Amino acid sequence: MAEPSQPAKIIGVRDVGPSVRELTLLPVKWKMGFLPGQWVSLRLPVGERPPLIRAYSMAEAESPSGRLVLVFDQVPGGLGSGYLFTLKEQDEVEISGPYGNFLVPGSSPGSLMLMARFTGIVPIRCIIRHLALQPGAQRVTLIYGIPHPDNQLYHVEFSELARTQSSFHYLPVVLSKNESSELELLQSLWAGRKDFFPMICGVKEFVRPIKSYLSEIGFDRKEIKVETYD
Repeated sequence: MAEPSQPAKIIGVRDVGPSVRELTLLPVKWKMGFLPGQWVSLRLPVGERPPLIRAYSMAEAESPSGRLVLVFDQVPGGLGSGYLFTLKEQDEVEISGPYGNFLVPGSSPGSLMLMARFTGIVPIRCIIRHLALQPGAQRVTLIYGIPHPDNQLYHVEFSELARTQSSFHYLPVVLSKNESSELELLQSLWAGRKDFFPMICGVKEFVRPIKSYLSEIGFDRKEIKVETYD
């Protein structure tokens, strides 16, 4: 049985980096509740056998208005991202969801270690924004790898949060010279330690070495949260 879907109207379009766009959608028929870290499925009228199904994570936590904020990069030759880049305010797109288990554990894990590369920051940004509004100071460290300084998505926002909240630590890493910089930083910061809960998001090439390292130092598979999008 097909998942129920509904149209969502685009109420905002914003470029957040070179070839990276933020769409704000408002579901038309019912409010779509979700948890930070989850994603929605878009049914796009393109491709040889439409609809073309694509998944995009929410970049902001649930709001009273019911709006959904999605972020994506324009993949060269990509049918899905190419179509989404043509959309403007008042256009509609078919959505269903929410889906996904890239969630902060219900019981407090103490210290969170969040790691992302490029647009893998999207669900992690949603988690960070949600946690920043919660009472109590849960320690959160963000290691964020970017291919070029121009592509530091939400850099100003994270820098300001780190300045105003002592429990949040922001460590951006430019990857132009070393494609394993995030893992090396993790190893230097947490050598011999397991007193943190790791959550990692990005392409498989980025996620797998980090997951393997965490397993080698004693983390059980259930103690590592990962989300990949390729």
